[in-house]
Amino acid sequence: MYYRFHFHNYSILLKFIVIELNVKICIKSAVIIVDQYVKQLDKLMNRFILQSDRFVDYACFPYGLLEYGQTKKLSQKFVYDFEYFAFTKSTKTLKSIRALLKNGHNEDAMILVRSIFENYLSTRYLHEGNDENPLEAFIINPINVAFAFYNISKTGEITNRDKQKVGEILNPSKFKMGKDKKYYSDFYAVLSLYAHCNFGIIDHYKEGGLYSIRKVNDNLLIRFYIVFVFTKLFELVVTVEGEDFPNKRVEKTCYKLVEDSIELQRQIIDALREHYGNNDKEELKHHSKRMRDMLNEMKKSLSEELGSLNKAENKK
Repeated sequence: MYYRFHFHNYSILLKFIVIELNVKICIKSAVIIVDQYVKQLDKLMNRFILQSDRFVDYACFPYGLLEYGQTKKLSQKFVYDFEYFAFTKSTKTLKSIRALLKNGHNEDAMILVRSIFENYLSTRYLHEGNDENPLEAFIINPINVAFAFYNISKTGEITNRDKQKVGEILNPSKFKMGKDKKYYSDFYAVLSLYAHCNFGIIDHYKEGGLYSIRKVNDNLLIRFYIVFVFTKLFELVVTVEGEDFPNKRVEKTCYKLVEDSIELQRQIIDALREHYGNNDKEELKHHSKRMRDMLNEMKKSLSEELGSLNKAENKK
């Protein structure tokens, strides 16, 4: 009896050891996959910075401002000025984001992601929107407000020195177009959590039950958000037929960069959705569902053609 009892317990012990080893292997495998995705996203960011930096130098030219200096007339060339301004601003912001990530300041990087996202939304709206006076809303009014020729009222109205209404402050929600409409609300809410003093992200600043500034959070998710947003702006502004590339090689490099980014994003979205789908904690079930739904709509939006990149053969 003693030996059979001992052997029986030993068998149970072996089962527990095997289970524990399998769990550890799964966790280790998951960590390895996350680390691989993080490295791939970092490489993509570096490629975007390299090509964007060069694009600003060889392509971003203030055509509208130059023409206005000669004719004193506004033209549609100011649309190009605005998109080049938004792209230049976003490229500089992406460089700042990279520096923050290197220091583990992921939350502060998210604050800047919202800025790039708004730049993208504004630029796309200017391209595709039905605003009757886009140049006034995006060019003239902002300049006059900046130099105090116009004022902004408490209700958001823009008035001239004669107190006549000439426009109004536009909310970014007005700028969402196409498939961006499907994920905008949830995604913008996520970005705003970091931009404002929101107690909902307290866990990002706690470690071991105490407050901490050393905790590094969501390495994969935040990098995905960064690449997702910047890819859209890059595709919208750079990979456009008729753009003034220095040569065919550079043009192909930029188009290939967008293709590589979209393909990697699709893989990461699938992995993230699986992660949230496997989260069976009762207190996180609503959050997990919201994340899965948002990520699904973000993935769908990747098939939308923003520039001249043909995605017909690669829609998934």
